[in-house]
Amino acid sequence: MAKLDATTHPDSELPINETEASWIASLINISRTGGSILSAIFVYSIGTKSTALISGIPLAIGWICFFMVNSVTLVYVSRIFSGIGIGMYFSSFSLYIGEISHPNIRGALVTVNVQGFLMGNLCGNIMGKYFKMWLFAAVSLVFNVIFIMLFSMMPHTPHYLIRCNKMDKAVESISWYDRTADVTNELKVLEQFLTVHQSHSFWDEFRALSKPVNRKTLLMIIIITVCTQLGGPYAFSSYMEIIMTNARLDIMKPSDLIIGVSVIGIVSSWLSIYTIDRWGRTIMLLISSIGAAFAMFLIGLNFQLLDLDYNDSRLQWLSITGTIMYRIMSSFGLLSVPSILASEMFAPNVKSVGSCIININVGMFAFAASRSYQPLVSILTEKYVFWIYTLLMIVTGVYTIAFVPETKDKTLAEIHEMLFSGKKKKEKVKRCNINDSVLE
Repeated sequence: MAKLDATTHPDSELPINETEASWIASLINISRTGGSILSAIFVYSIGTKSTALISGIPLAIGWICFFMVNSVTLVYVSRIFSGIGIGMYFSSFSLYIGEISHPNIRGALVTVNVQGFLMGNLCGNIMGKYFKMWLFAAVSLVFNVIFIMLFSMMPHTPHYLIRCNKMDKAVESISWYDRTADVTNELKVLEQFLTVHQSHSFWDEFRALSKPVNRKTLLMIIIITVCTQLGGPYAFSSYMEIIMTNARLDIMKPSDLIIGVSVIGIVSSWLSIYTIDRWGRTIMLLISSIGAAFAMFLIGLNFQLLDLDYNDSRLQWLSITGTIMYRIMSSFGLLSVPSILASEMFAPNVKSVGSCIININVGMFAFAASRSYQPLVSILTEKYVFWIYTLLMIVTGVYTIAFVPETKDKTLAEIHEMLFSGKKKKEKVKRCNINDSVLE
């Protein structure tokens, strides 16, 4: 968007004003809610694997629309289809991971998915600096097609195949996803577990959310996602180059800083793959929330000093440090932990609807944060906007300490017992005799 800014680049391939830029940044998030609703319906009817696969279709349509560089309207359409695809993908893929993974590596696998998100951001930042819009779209579309081709070869999850009464296929699926599994025992236990937690219709899932333990889980994850989304991750990512330019960064190019920060985010994300199942979800979310709060405070402090006419080249390191730290903290826990909790805490009979509702909230509040960034800056200036983000990150950390239970290494049955009983997150609950890998 910085390259297309009509004020600074009037001769760009598609000059846009501030209003158009804010819609381009935010439309992807509001349309994500539609994708989440579609995902809930598809997960129930065709399973998590097929839903994640279908998400590639609206993403592909979005990139095709992006080929047309002479129309802001088509860019809007591109962002809408991309949002639908992202909503479907993020609502289904974490559930897919939960259905195929062992508890000991479940968090790491969800974090690997976030790693791909960060690598995509890095590729996008590099291409955005050097490529024309049509070439950007072409390269992205190639990766989209590769995803559809490769992921179509993956078998359905045992959960879905058992629900469809395809036991022979379920046996093959268990063997494929866990080569060392006791297939006969796992099939029997999984069949019994899904029978207990089975919904007879899609609307039964909505009614099941009225149970206290499901309401508690849903509310907990919604509060976390609302605070993190209003804390500005999408707004900050969308406007990062403009923010650094307004912070009078001149010791390096803002676009170069963004590429460097993306690389740092990938490195820290690889570290979190190890720590998420070693330190636990609550510790990771707490560290990343407080770290992100400090990073936003530094950027706000930079703008405060600029408003006081204190313009020293050393001042630029406040924004540089804050930007680097925020990217590290985001990839360390803010991006991955909410998805991990959603994949772990919901029972099979409510997971598609629960994930749908959570992703609708993510889309709505990410839209609110990204769409309101420019108006808020005009009214409050950057320093107060970033200090509001700071406060929201602190609230996330405090809420994590007070209310979020630890789910590391626990089976689904143990997590539900912990939520149902209201015990402290560090208190051990009675272990169920159901096999860990089957439950998850």
